[in-house]
Amino acid sequence: MPAAPPGRGPTVGPAVEFSGVTTVLDDTPILLRLGLRLEPGAITVLMGPSGSGKTTLVRHLAGLFPPNAGRISVGDDDVWTAGEPGLRRIRRGMSVLLGGSSLFDASLFASLSAYDNVGYGLGERGIPKSDQEALIMRRLREMRLDDRPTAMPSELPAHARKRLALARALAVEAPLVVLDEIETSLDAAHTPRVIAALREQHERTGATMLVTTHDVALARTLGDTLAVLCNGRIVATGPAAELLRGVETGDEFDRRFRLSDFMGPPRLSDAEAALGTDGDRRRVFEIDTRAIVFAVAAVALVTTWVLILLLR
Repeated sequence: MPAAPPGRGPTVGPAVEFSGVTTVLDDTPILLRLGLRLEPGAITVLMGPSGSGKTTLVRHLAGLFPPNAGRISVGDDDVWTAGEPGLRRIRRGMSVLLGGSSLFDASLFASLSAYDNVGYGLGERGIPKSDQEALIMRRLREMRLDDRPTAMPSELPAHARKRLALARALAVEAPLVVLDEIETSLDAAHTPRVIAALREQHERTGATMLVTTHDVALARTLGDTLAVLCNGRIVATGPAAELLRGVETGDEFDRRFRLSDFMGPPRLSDAEAALGTDGDRRRVFEIDTRAIVFAVAAVALVTTWVLILLLR
């Protein structure tokens, strides 16, 4: 295990790697030959338009359903070749908050109080019962829910349910934390507390964190690394502060990464080629007309710029 960065515990979370991940749902390519590495002990923020595949990627990592092709590894373990015992071991070291339309249904038990939701699973993670109450109440205080420990999820407003789901995800202090669509239903009044809680846990435990969001300000504040997912591919990775310099709104974010739109959404034929399911499986070299258009436009732009310089 790598050495911890200064100020952190003796170890950091695992590296996570997506390699050649291709996913097709209902004959629609969602991800195409996607590659992404989460560095051990770093916070990686994943951004991209709605429907770009962020939640699909999270569900692959969580072992909920497999990609059609590619490899997803957590440390030395491949999520989809580890078998049931291996997958259970991987999941014990992972805490996941799922996004999507069923966010709160997937993240909270409707029949358990706020206190019991946060405490669920602590015993299985090896946390002594004598320590559980203090840990649960600390998490509830962080999320400003300590005044309602007996409340049921249905008795809480949407923003409080979201904070409760986050408290539950953070309570087990897993070495790998995956938070999907973190800003959904999160009210502005409590956002600074949520960011502070995530940062505090990250600095204290050295967990590897993957956070998906549409919020530019949150990504800049929270992320060590930013990865941009568009048209089923990672089109940019780098320090969040650098990639988002001068970007304040979602529209500005879209304009900055509009270059990826030249390639357009992945085609089914591209995915079939990646999966090796195209016809007689012979290797076929095809010319992508969209790539030609992009190349011609780039050459024309460079030529025009050179001519302007020469004529000055």
